[in-house]
Amino acid sequence: MTDNPDPRTQVLDLARAGHGRNEVARRTGIPPTTVTRIAAEAGVSFDRAATAQATEARIIDAKAKRVLVGGQLLEDIDQAREQLHAATEAKDVFFAAKAIDALASAHVRIVGVDGPPDESAEAKSLLGALHEALVGKWGETPTSAQQGAEDGQP
Repeated sequence: MTDNPDPRTQVLDLARAGHGRNEVARRTGIPPTTVTRIAAEAGVSFDRAATAQATEARIIDAKAKRVLVGGQLLEDIDQAREQLHAATEAKDVFFAAKAIDALASAHVRIVGVDGPPDESAEAKSLLGALHEALVGKWGETPTSAQQGAEDGQP
């Protein structure tokens, strides 16, 4: 908070200093909608680029956490499998198997949030490179009839 006791001035000072709407609201104790109204009346806007960067950073951090938790779940599955193999009583086998099932399901859900790596992009890139090479060799992409004639086929 600044030394100025006037809340309106505090809002405008913080907004002009580049702080986001929610940060201004948090620092001043003024509701975000009121912060927006005060800023708009004074012709001050909040920089959306900083918000977009912060959002992108949060997305990256969340993905990294999911990768970490996914790895930890795999370790937990290994431990549960050890318990399963060491089990001598039916109830211990049952509980270990249930634990493995639950851990594996959790792992699939967590890593599935981000989806599999985009292998189709790699394939498209390879096909694009092949197309470029063909165009470079023949000046245009040969049709199957042209290709067959060149190979001595009807």
